[in-house]
Amino acid sequence: MKKSVIYAALLAAIASVGCGNKQDANDKNFGVAIGQFLDKRGDLCMSPSFTHDKWPVDLSQIELSMEKTMPSGPAGQMAALAAVGLASQSDIEVDQIAWTGKPTGNKIKMKRYALTDTGKKFYHEKQGVLCYGKESLDKVVKWDIPQSLGGALITNVKYLYKIEGLADWANNADVQAAFPYIRTMIDGAGKQEQAQGIKLTNQGWEALGLE
Repeated sequence: MKKSVIYAALLAAIASVGCGNKQDANDKNFGVAIGQFLDKRGDLCMSPSFTHDKWPVDLSQIELSMEKTMPSGPAGQMAALAAVGLASQSDIEVDQIAWTGKPTGNKIKMKRYALTDTGKKFYHEKQGVLCYGKESLDKVVKWDIPQSLGGALITNVKYLYKIEGLADWANNADVQAAFPYIRTMIDGAGKQEQAQGIKLTNQGWEALGLE
């Protein structure tokens, strides 16, 4: 009996496409759900790699020496951000710390990178990331027939995205070399399919992961 009820609900959701209901399984309703998801979760952001996820960022001489050989490493990333005016740099000396956790009495030279006023405009302090644009829905490409899972109707939607409010510095070649993901996202706009799970609720279709 339970299976027949679920199956009937599935058929009703799919067959009601022509009724203009928010619970219909169609491109329009899935597009609304994806759009709402991207409104809340579509920020395109990045943070310095490895352990350098807070500002200011201090780099050792060893890290700095790897800037040319590892453009996507800490030194390459900081140099790229400084080149486009998002970060400033200064030479500092800090206490050398022994393996015991205590100062050795010696000083070591480091380079400190701090966000500029321009950089702070793109910085989301709570997440510790710099954001360069926002994903929005281009179009729904295709979707699977909704299936019952855990008592709910769920489908997987494939869609294309576009980028709104793209920061000028995100197109900088050095920035894209330091943060390859940025170039991947820019090049993929309107071309690279994304996937998102969607579930049926009393209010209509809703993207998974918004709870």
